[in-house]
Amino acid sequence: MEIKDLIRDPAKIHACLQELPNGKLIAVKPVKIYIPVRFSERGLAEIGVDTYICGIYAMTCEDKYYAVSTVNASIRIQPSSTIRVKIDGVEYFEFSFDAGGIVMQSTNLVKIDVLVYKIYDEIISKGRVPWYLSYDDLGKIFDTAYYHAGARIGEDAAVTEFIISVIARNPKDRTEYFRTCVDTVEDLAKVKPAFIALKSVTYAATNTTNKLAGSYYSVGVVSALVSPSTRVERIENLLRN
Repeated sequence: MEIKDLIRDPAKIHACLQELPNGKLIAVKPVKIYIPVRFSERGLAEIGVDTYICGIYAMTCEDKYYAVSTVNASIRIQPSSTIRVKIDGVEYFEFSFDAGGIVMQSTNLVKIDVLVYKIYDEIISKGRVPWYLSYDDLGKIFDTAYYHAGARIGEDAAVTEFIISVIARNPKDRTEYFRTCVDTVEDLAKVKPAFIALKSVTYAATNTTNKLAGSYYSVGVVSALVSPSTRVERIENLLRN
């Protein structure tokens, strides 16, 4: 599957699904769900006889259309088959569901507040963003945190959006913020940002003091030499005084 050829069309995906009166979600047409394999190592998925995945996934149909879920909850799914595939050099689980098969055992989800931290740690703090999450998706990633997990982390969208603006970088130069290389909302669909770890001293630190004092010294020195500061920041003045 070539992800660059996929068309984002939530209506196509919704047409492949049907919720039954008992809360089960079934596939009217064959669909597939994708999550990174590393989710199972980070407490965001359990693969086995009973399979549970974090609601941050991509669903495709006809190998042509896809939609994205950003539900902050653990979901029990019942795939017809599960295989590992590589997308852009990263391993993903591909869960396939035949027509008439059960996708979700129940749409009534159990609240797990700690799941929100795991999502934050893996995707934002470590900057490991799956292929299907766009810049806009990340700004809304905690919109369901209170409803589904009882966590108030997403109540102020401006905070989440600010953090995402920090880790999203120009794919041609990761020292530049992504917001500086796009001019319109339409540009977001044309240019895909690169992402850095929020705690990366190489790219996230904005002044020499933080680079030298914020992480491994050798890494900070290299970063300070390669990307030297062009101005003295207020925090540096405070520390010097």
